[in-house]
Amino acid sequence: MMFNFSIFGVIFALLPIVVVVFVLGWIRCIYQNSEKQVEQNEKMIELLTEIKEKDK
Repeated sequence: MMFNFSIFGVIFALLPIVVVVFVLGWIRCIYQNSEKQVEQNEKMIELLTEIKEKDK
């Protein structure tokens, strides 16, 4: 019976580490996606500016 408690102890001890790794990976993913979004927005502004200049 003590063996089962030690396994639960190890799981609970490692759980915060797993959560931190998951959260850091999630933040990294969001950061990379936001960089792509900024690049896409800049390209859209450039294209809209070109269209506006053509219509003049």
